[in-house]
Order: sequence, then structure tokens, then C-alpha cells
Amino acid sequence: MTKSPAETRLMNKALDYLGRYATSKQRLSEVLGRFAMQKLDSHGTDEVAAAISMIVTRCQTLGYLNDEAFAQSQARIHRRQGRSKHGIRQRLRQHRLDDALIEAALDAADQHAANGELLAACLFAKRRRIGPFYRGHYDTVDDSQALMQHQQRQLAKMARAGFAMKVGRTVLELEDIDAVEQLIDKLEQGEDPTM
Repeated sequence: MTKSPAETRLMNKALDYLGRYATSKQRLSEVLGRFAMQKLDSHGTDEVAAAISMIVTRCQTLGYLNDEAFAQSQARIHRRQGRSKHGIRQRLRQHRLDDALIEAALDAADQHAANGELLAACLFAKRRRIGPFYRGHYDTVDDSQALMQHQQRQLAKMARAGFAMKVGRTVLELEDIDAVEQLIDKLEQGEDPTM
């Protein structure tokens, strides 16, 4: 059975895209749809839609596309970057992944940490240089109002990133960088000193 020129071009585009990026079924369908609109406008829309569906199925059958592995990989990457469960959940929902699949991926990403959310919050504070990592000079500020406003802004950053207030306060109230590093080590070893 011979392939139509549209199928051949779409398969080439799919393989090229999958060779460069890990992705979900939904995102691959979107990429192929945009490609078809730009490059395959001479073909019928029904023919193109059927070809896209077939190619996504074929890529999945060949093992090039796996939503479960994609979700787990993305959850692990985002956790190491210090992203909250809420933030990761929102990013994975953009790929139209099943909620059960997302929860399983989040559980897998946190399986080696005693408290994955607290660990991610520590990594977030380190990356954004807030809390103990802040290099400003607010220790010498006499104005308690200015100090309180600064702390509220830092807590708001944590909240916007999706962390609960309790988790944000726990990280921001640590004394210094060494205390955060010790907490990170304990959480990675499976101990949760906050419990």
C-alpha cells in the first residue's frame, strides 16, 4: 500500500519533531496540524486530518510517543527546577494529559524525597534568590515596616509559584543558606524534619 504525499510529508515532519523534542500526543497533533495548514493547503482537510490521526497512532505504536513516559519525565525535570505540584499539574494539563496520569507522574517524581513539595520550595528559593538566599542588606534595615513588606513580597512569589503558605513560610523562615542545604539533604535522604 503506497502512502500519499501528504502522509509522507507529515510522517517526515513528525519524525523530525520527535527527534528534537519529547512531546505528548496532543502536542504532536497540534504541530502536524500547523504544518499541514502552512505546507499542505492543496490537500483536502479530511485527508489531512485522517493522515495526522494515523501518523500519531503509528508513532505511538512504534514507541516514539508515550504520554506516560513524557509526563514522568516532565514532572521530574520540573521538580528538580523547584516547581510546585500545582505548577507542574498546570503545565501537563496544557498537553491534555489525563489527571490520573499527571498524579502518577507527580508521585513518581517525589518517590525519593520525604516531602517533595518542601524540597521543590527550597530549590525554588535558591533559584530565585529569596529567603536565606537573598543577597540584599535588609538585616541592617531599621524600619520594621520595610522588612515586613519585603518578606511579604517574597512569600507572594512563593504563592504565585503554587506553593502553600505553610511551605513558603517554612523555607523563608530558615536562618541561612546552610540551614536550607541541610534541609535539602535530609529531604533527599528520605527524612522530613518538619513533621
